[in-house]
Amino acid sequence: MPYSIMRINQFVLSIGALLLSSTSAMSAEENISDFKEDDGTYAIKDVRSQEECSELCKSDKKCRGAVTYQADVTKPEMVCRLNNGFGKNAVFPSIPPEPLDLKVAIADLNAYRAEFGLGALKLNTKLNKASKVHAEDLAKAGIISHTGTDGSGHGDRVQRQGYYFMIAGENVATGQKSWKKVFQAWKDSPGHNENLLRDDVIDFGIALVYEPKTTYSTYWAMLVASPMEEQSFATGVN
Repeated sequence: MPYSIMRINQFVLSIGALLLSSTSAMSAEENISDFKEDDGTYAIKDVRSQEECSELCKSDKKCRGAVTYQADVTKPEMVCRLNNGFGKNAVFPSIPPEPLDLKVAIADLNAYRAEFGLGALKLNTKLNKASKVHAEDLAKAGIISHTGTDGSGHGDRVQRQGYYFMIAGENVATGQKSWKKVFQAWKDSPGHNENLLRDDVIDFGIALVYEPKTTYSTYWAMLVASPMEEQSFATGVN
């Protein structure tokens, strides 16, 4: 099968773990009583700063957020409670994202492109499917990457849907709870914005997958592309 690629652009964007801190003095007894209910805490560590607690959370895939408590504000010792977001009284509950409206997404993207004198893109079902396959794969593994768990690149995934392209670009992101937020994040990131404003693509696809039992909970994948010319596809010429 022909696999012609003039240029492939791919960019990732992730929202990291949250940190909720408290420096109010409290006794050890008060500290313990605050967490008698099931709040999602799965580990308690002794730390000497809020930054150390935050780094512990960021380095642990299970951690959705962390809380620091300082029993005596005159001393540096703190307690860091790592939280996975689960439990009936979860401190960092997983909130479902807003549903992705494809019509709104393409309208917003085309309005943004028009500001720069660029042509409108068309929603493409094959690119939507390729985006969904990758977003589902990322959600299942709980990761953010352009490489699929089977080793595929986005060009492979696009062609598996029967879309043979000259140019293809991919953006992925995790953690954003709405199209509005992920779109703004991509616009604010130079690499992602480059794909949004490509002047050599005509088709667009996007998908959102929600998996609350993972670190990021929301997984976004977006593709822009232009198909191979019909003659090149028929002859296999790159």
